[in-house]
Amino acid sequence: LDAAHSVYEALVDEGLQPTQVTYGTLIARAGSHRQPKVAVSYYRDMLRRGVRPDAQTHNSLINAFVKAGELGKALQIVSSMGQRGVKPTLITYNTLLDGCARAGNLTLARQTLVDMRRAGLQPSERTYAIMIHLCARRGRVDAAFEWVRQMEERQITPNAVTYTALINCCGKAGQLERAFSLLAEMQSRSDTKPNVVTYTSLIDACAKARQPRRAVAVLRQMIEAGVAPNDITCHALFSGCLQQGEVLLAREVLQYMTSVGLRPTAHSFTALLADAASGSAAFACLLRQLMTGQLTGGTPLTDMPTEQHSAANAPADGATVLGPGSADADVSGAAAAVRGVTDLERDLDADLELDLE
Repeated sequence: LDAAHSVYEALVDEGLQPTQVTYGTLIARAGSHRQPKVAVSYYRDMLRRGVRPDAQTHNSLINAFVKAGELGKALQIVSSMGQRGVKPTLITYNTLLDGCARAGNLTLARQTLVDMRRAGLQPSERTYAIMIHLCARRGRVDAAFEWVRQMEERQITPNAVTYTALINCCGKAGQLERAFSLLAEMQSRSDTKPNVVTYTSLIDACAKARQPRRAVAVLRQMIEAGVAPNDITCHALFSGCLQQGEVLLAREVLQYMTSVGLRPTAHSFTALLADAASGSAAFACLLRQLMTGQLTGGTPLTDMPTEQHSAANAPADGATVLGPGSADADVSGAAAAVRGVTDLERDLDADLELDLE
C-alpha cells in the first residue's frame, strides 16, 4: 500500500492527472489492507479532481468497509451509488452479502437478495456460496442445503467453495457423517476437488465431535491427496487431541508440524498452556518439550499404517493409533483447549473473497 501511494504522489508531483483506473486501483489496495479510511481519502480526492467513480470503484470502496467489519458504511456507499447515477452490479450485491455473512446477519442478507432481484440480477455461484457460508455461521444446516437445491435447479454446479461451506455448516451442527458424505461426493467428481480449507473444515468438525482419531485419518487422507496442511489445519487437529486428553496424538501433530516447517500458532500454545496449568503432568511435559525443541522419537503421523487411519474405519475410542511400541503408553485426561476457530473462519472468508482488482 505504501509503494502504491508513493507512485500516486510521484504522478501528482509530475503534474499528471490520476485516472479512474488509478483511483480504483488505490482504493482496492487500501481495501485489501483493511484500511477503509485510506480508501475514503482516495475516493474524496477523486471527486475533488472531477474524476467520476464507476461501479467498480464503488465496489472496491464497499469491499474496504466490508473487510473492516463496517457493514453500515458499506450500505451507505450503495445508497450513494444511486444518488450519483451509478447502477449497482452483481459484485456490489455479492460484496454486501459477504459483509452480511461476516456479521452473521441473515435478515439483512435476505433483504440484499430481494434488492438484487429487483435490480434484475440473478444470484451467481458465488452468491449461493456466500449464503451457505452464512447459514453455517448461524447453524442453519437445512437452510444451507436448500440453497444448494436452488443452485441445482438453476443448473449451477457447486464448486469447492460451496462444498467447503457445507462441510463447515455440518461440522458446526454436529452432523459429522453428513460432512464426510460431502467429502466423498467431492472426491467422486472430476470437476471439483477438496482443498486445504475443505480438509481443515472436516478436521475441525471431527474435533468438535470429539473424534480426534478420525481427524488424524482425514489428515492422512489429505496428505495422500497431495494437499499440504497449513498451521490452521494442524491447530484444529492439535486442539481436538488436547480436548480429548490424547497427549501422544497431540505430540505427533507437533512432530509433524516440525517436520514440514510449520510452527504452532498462538492458539496452540495457549491451549497447551491451559492444560499444563490445570495440573496435568503429561501436558506439562509436552509443553516443556515444545518449548525446548525436544519433540523427537515416536511414530510420525505420516508413517502410520494407512489402514489404521481410514476415515470410514477410524479406531474406536480407547484403541491405539500410535503405531508399534506405543500401545502401553496410554496417557489420557480432561483437556479444556482454547480453540482457534477464528483462524478457520478467516480461511473460509478468504475462500469467498471477491476479485475486485
